[in-house]
Amino acid sequence: MKVVNVKNVAIGEGMTKICVPLVAPTDYDVDYQSRIIAKSEPDMVEFRADMYEQCFDREALMKTLAKIHDKLGQFPIIFTFRTKGEGGCMEATLSQYRDLLMDAIDSGYIDIVDVEYFSDMEIVDEVIAEAHSKGVYVIVSNHDFKTTIPMEQIVDRFKSIIFTGADIAKIAMMPEEGSQVVDMMQAAKELQECGNQTPLIVISMGELGVETRTTGEMYGNTVSFATAGIPSAPGQISVDALRSQLTMIHHIIASK
Repeated sequence: MKVVNVKNVAIGEGMTKICVPLVAPTDYDVDYQSRIIAKSEPDMVEFRADMYEQCFDREALMKTLAKIHDKLGQFPIIFTFRTKGEGGCMEATLSQYRDLLMDAIDSGYIDIVDVEYFSDMEIVDEVIAEAHSKGVYVIVSNHDFKTTIPMEQIVDRFKSIIFTGADIAKIAMMPEEGSQVVDMMQAAKELQECGNQTPLIVISMGELGVETRTTGEMYGNTVSFATAGIPSAPGQISVDALRSQLTMIHHIIASK
């Protein structure tokens, strides 16, 4: 698998990496959560801009990104604006969405940007081109908080996302029954067996899907999200609990 090397983190190699979301509505929350996250020692940090109340104020956003970079810059920083349609907190026009991602890329304060596959293909292409020109990696993502599509469709969707030129391909879906959790894991495994070289993030959300967060190295999930206090999606567990589970799985795999 192709390895995405960001700072001292090799995504796609070794143990599944732990990413903690920063879900701060105010500057006070940014300061407070940054301290908590730093102490939890994750592999990566995701700034959820859609949860920041002043995200559409460019000056305020740039100051906040600078602050996050100053406090958490030792970790790779992902910039994400999750749209309302994919489980986010704020409505945004396509123009607002594009401008937010472009401003974040051009700021010099982030290492990875998340762009939603179904937002607009021109925006996806533009974001990837701009990010790569600035040395920023790209996660192309898709989220469904209602259901999980059949396994064959998950595989096909991953292939479509990979085809965009994404550095990392992400799909997160909500299972309605246990078999759909298995479908998510099996889809990732099938892609591995077919020779896929792009690191995958594969998440089955909610309580049913916790297994996908903790056993990811077994089927090809390269990044798992955990909480240092405030989760950004259903099913996230604490950093310490996730690290313990991931370490155990890694040792089991290494001993085979």
